Amino acid sequence: PELDAPGALDGIVKQVNRTVRKRRHSGDDDYNIEVLLGVDDSVVRFHGKEHVQNYLLTLMNIVNEIYHDDSLGVHINVVLVRMIMLGYAKSISLIERGNPSRSLENVCRWAFVQQKADPEHSEHHDHAIFLTRQGFGPTGMQGYAPVTGMCHPVRSCTLNHEDGFSSAFVVAHETGHVLGMEHDGQGNRCGDETTMGSVMAPLVQAAFHRYHWSMCSGQELKRYINSYDCLLDDPFTHDWPQIPELPGINYSMDEQCRFDFGVGYKICTSFRTFDPCKQLWCSHPDNPYFCKTKKGPPLDGTECAPGKWCYKGHCMWKNANQVKQDGSWGAWTKFGSCSRSCGTGIRFRTRQCNNPVPSNGGQDCSGVNYEYQLCNTDDCPRHFEDFRAQQCQQRNANFEFQNTKHHWLPYEHPD
Repeated sequence: PELDAPGALDGIVKQVNRTVRKRRHSGDDDYNIEVLLGVDDSVVRFHGKEHVQNYLLTLMNIVNEIYHDDSLGVHINVVLVRMIMLGYAKSISLIERGNPSRSLENVCRWAFVQQKADPEHSEHHDHAIFLTRQGFGPTGMQGYAPVTGMCHPVRSCTLNHEDGFSSAFVVAHETGHVLGMEHDGQGNRCGDETTMGSVMAPLVQAAFHRYHWSMCSGQELKRYINSYDCLLDDPFTHDWPQIPELPGINYSMDEQCRFDFGVGYKICTSFRTFDPCKQLWCSHPDNPYFCKTKKGPPLDGTECAPGKWCYKGHCMWKNANQVKQDGSWGAWTKFGSCSRSCGTGIRFRTRQCNNPVPSNGGQDCSGVNYEYQLCNTDDCPRHFEDFRAQQCQQRNANFEFQNTKHHWLPYEHPD
């Protein structure tokens, strides 16, 4: 059987009123991705039927916040309009272990069948996000999605491996592909941004305390966004349960360890860090001295000591009488080295929101935490190899066209 939330989880969430449907207001410059969230049996069983919905709402809120980051340059709302929880039989029929392309195809076809025929229906979706804890690809594969396809009836979907709240960055990354974004550093000049936590890095290294959208992601998004007409309408109001502004209020560090690494994992106690909010370290009772981390901090709002909670990687006093402290930017670092010695490269500088750090629920700094500028713009001497040719050569070994490897060369359109 399938559970179609909000209709199935009586007592957790009220039924959406389908007789009086009302569009919520959004800004003229907003784009709204109305999402169908498909969740297979492996996720439901891991989190438990009584807890899974609030967990998923928290996860999707984090995805929405990632898309609200100023570095994207476009204001996108990720709006959950429908949630379907699949039974065991349907779940194993969709996910083919070790076959990500077939699994994605199955999931996209399933989402197409779920679509509401009436575009004005409150649960008509623009994009489907599917979560599973089953292994659908090689070890380490976290997500799979087509590049471009947003609003397409069959191609607007992603397949994501769920393993804790850090999966929000995987979901944001895969949906970024459907919006037209490529990996940073692959066919573009943003490889330097991957170590700074860019969402579209080939290996996602973004974390709650350090993430941004690269310059290339913003440019690629703007290239396609105007063609996605389905994102222009305002979503309906949905009667989902309210989630706290700071998601960690509902989840202890032990619970977050369990989500990240599996049943039995708890906060690591074999060594104590100066500030437990800088990085979440976890271990299993069977091997308490072997501690693991996903290199990110606990969620904002997670209790870190009596009367304290985590906020932006710091353990702070929580006091309702304290005035909120909005963050302010610190000084810029010096520009780094140029990525090219000639022929136009890029160099970066960064700044931190630490002057002061936002506290007690205060606003984070607005604007980007990095800047770039062009450098070494002089043409290279003739004996230098064309930088475009170097990039093309990288495709020779691993990029096939019509089932054959080719020798790739740069091409410049005569116009």
